[in-house]
Amino acid sequence: MDLKLGTYLLYLLVSIVLTVWVARTLLKNGQVFLDDAFEDERLAHSVNHLLVVGFYLLNLGYVAVALKIGQPILDGSEAMEALAMKIGLVLLVLGGMHFFNLFVLSRFRRRRMLEKAAPPVAPARMLGPGMPLPVGPVPVAPYPVAPMRAAAPPPPAPGRGPARPAPDDLEPPR
Repeated sequence: MDLKLGTYLLYLLVSIVLTVWVARTLLKNGQVFLDDAFEDERLAHSVNHLLVVGFYLLNLGYVAVALKIGQPILDGSEAMEALAMKIGLVLLVLGGMHFFNLFVLSRFRRRRMLEKAAPPVAPARMLGPGMPLPVGPVPVAPYPVAPMRAAAPPPPAPGRGPARPAPDDLEPPR
């Protein structure tokens, strides 16, 4: 058998085994995460299966597209190098797809958790610097309170132009 053909067959075997193993692991362990994210067990189970099918299609499609080895393979070491490169790319694609799925689902879960959270409590009043803390119950403003705006910077002094210190302000006192 030709070295190139043997490398192709070994690449396909290892890639398919890795894909099936990762897909089964994701199917089994991702169910808990999806149950929490969706709060509907039937919907989470369905989404889990759809994600695994999409995972198979994308990964096995990539394996098929990346099958071709461009350079001639003359000995066993070149065959191993080509095989390692191909399997390494498959592993990178598997990892990238996994982290992308986790990112999307965690954002979905975070948004759902924020929708269920109680609204934030508006401050009753603001204390300025040097003001004592109130003693006793503090009256609470009705919710919602209009947002506070930052104070505008003071206008420059007349005749000085932009707010830059004058040269005499920069000299140390005598």
